[in-house]
Amino acid sequence: MKNHLGVKILVSLVCLSMAVFALACKKGPDDAAITSGVKAKIAADSPALANAVTVTTMEGVVTLTGAVDADAIKAKVEQDAKSVDGVKSVVNNLIVKPPIVFSEDTTIKTAVMANLAAHNITGVTATVVNGEVTLTGTIARANLQAAMMAANDAKPKKVINQMTIK
Repeated sequence: MKNHLGVKILVSLVCLSMAVFALACKKGPDDAAITSGVKAKIAADSPALANAVTVTTMEGVVTLTGAVDADAIKAKVEQDAKSVDGVKSVVNNLIVKPPIVFSEDTTIKTAVMANLAAHNITGVTATVVNGEVTLTGTIARANLQAAMMAANDAKPKKVINQMTIK
């Protein structure tokens, strides 16, 4: 009788040990490993994007935050996260940045010239090609910053300063 009781206890302990071991094996990667895996996957696609996206993981649930340039990039980052081993689900809190809108050349030139006149800046000419303003002419050093602000206020792609300071 004692022998049977000892065998039953031994079998029970072996079964319990196997159950604990099986559950431990099923657990999968820890949250830090999942976060590292998701970051590595994003960085493999785009190192710059890896810096723009923040990845956090809690109990296998990955949360993505940050700003991206397009809906397609947002979807790709989410797919990258879902493909990492151990990820249970993904919360995609990425926002898509609105596109930068540039004005037409004639509208930009009109705005720059009006802004220069509003700052009483004379002797400066603006030419605009493909959204890029080039300022030429002569200007007093004291008016240089105001002239550059006047050009930038028109929202061009770029302002090129070719003015001569007098």
